[in-house]
Amino acid sequence: MIEGSPISFTLYRPANPALGDPRPEPVPASRLTQDWLRWAALGEGDEELWTAPSGSRNGGPWRPIAIRGEVGVGRLTGEVPACPGSLGGGATCPLSHRGLDEMAGGERACDPCQFRHIVAMVGIEGEDTLGRMDKLQAIAPSLGPILVNLGLRENLTLEARFRDEVIENLPLGLVAVDTHRRVLAWNRGAEAILGLDREMARAAPISRIPPAQGARSWHDALTASLDSGETTVRAEHEVVRPDGSSLPVEVSTAPLRDVDGTIRGAVATLLDVSSLKRMEDRIRQLDRLAALGRFASSVAHELRNPLTGIATGVQYLSRGFPEGDERHESVAFILREVVRLNTIIQDLFTATKPREVLARPTRVADVVEWALRGLQPSIEASGVTIDRGDADTWPTVLADADQLQQVLLNLIQNAVQASEAGGRVTVRAYRRLGERPAAVIEVEDEGHGISAEDLPRVFEPFFTTRAKGTGLGLFVAHGIVQRHGGTLEVESVTGRGTRFRAVLPDTSS
Repeated sequence: MIEGSPISFTLYRPANPALGDPRPEPVPASRLTQDWLRWAALGEGDEELWTAPSGSRNGGPWRPIAIRGEVGVGRLTGEVPACPGSLGGGATCPLSHRGLDEMAGGERACDPCQFRHIVAMVGIEGEDTLGRMDKLQAIAPSLGPILVNLGLRENLTLEARFRDEVIENLPLGLVAVDTHRRVLAWNRGAEAILGLDREMARAAPISRIPPAQGARSWHDALTASLDSGETTVRAEHEVVRPDGSSLPVEVSTAPLRDVDGTIRGAVATLLDVSSLKRMEDRIRQLDRLAALGRFASSVAHELRNPLTGIATGVQYLSRGFPEGDERHESVAFILREVVRLNTIIQDLFTATKPREVLARPTRVADVVEWALRGLQPSIEASGVTIDRGDADTWPTVLADADQLQQVLLNLIQNAVQASEAGGRVTVRAYRRLGERPAAVIEVEDEGHGISAEDLPRVFEPFFTTRAKGTGLGLFVAHGIVQRHGGTLEVESVTGRGTRFRAVLPDTSS
């Protein structure tokens, strides 16, 4: 029997018990002998064929019956030509010696060829001792339409499955409704964006899923397409999810029409643009920071020379007052403030004119040790304990040791200042495996934490919550980590503490 369409069918011979092989013998259409091709395509030849489909002369005779049906010309494409005569690539069919005409899909066939109308083949091998051929010939005409319909149904099923897979795997949300505003489609993207499982959404009125929020609701755009047939392209809406969270979404809607143009439903596509919004905000922030950096650099340059003169003059004045004199203490206070101003100016230069990164293999444990030595007086005065765990297992990174030390000085100092007396600051480092391996350095305190309002601003220049802070420490640290190809991250819970995490590329492998 032939399985498949005329595009690429295979004829299967029944198993031969004498050979002990239970599987049927497949014979692809491209391997049929000339006798079988002529009989199938042109209806020529004896009713009994004395060679097997593949050319073997063992057994026989073969009495095949072709089961024919009308196959849509749009299906006549594929690796095996619809007409066996076009296999040779010439202009004439070698079986009928007639010219080949072009058909749908670029295939060619001669006019008398019936090969493309064969949907199946049945028959018997050997002598017809029990009149089996008469029975097969009696049912053969009715099998054609049945097999054609089965083939069409299979194709429709495959097309529907393909369409469903495409919709399901779209990189955006898709929601479709019928004329009664009931949900017909709700793909995986819609689940992720709208926060609602499709099983809860299907067949439910769109007005309930999720609840509409004012005139900017994406439901309004979808129902407008359903009611008036208007189309919406990339209109931004604020989508409110059942858990109360919201996110910006670009919504496009269109009516679904039948062949007569009657609206039978509407469809909406939803694209989450929250990451794009964050990127735009980040670009605007970088533009502001760049302008601020240029301004700060020029101001710092102008202030540095006068400050040097002021410091020199104050030092000269201090020599004229003895220790314990009130004027000596006042002059010493002025000198300390001048030194603090100079420190701020130096931070400005560091932030606006960063040094080149001279990366070398550097043990994180060594850099942390250097930072802690520099901060030892302030750590002892605060009464805070530093926990480093098993520092011997910490990784080695490719970094500029001096600049990495500056990062850790800032992070550890901030953690100590945020902690109460008797508190603990934990410093740890480890390798993080995965697609992009990294070396991670964490500094965690048990302090009062950072409020949700302040958390997005901690890396902005001049932002500080301390009375005497410059607001440049974290900004400088963030820039240093970025120039190393890494990221500086922060997590904080008010009342429970803060964790800063420097993630650097792991080049150990």
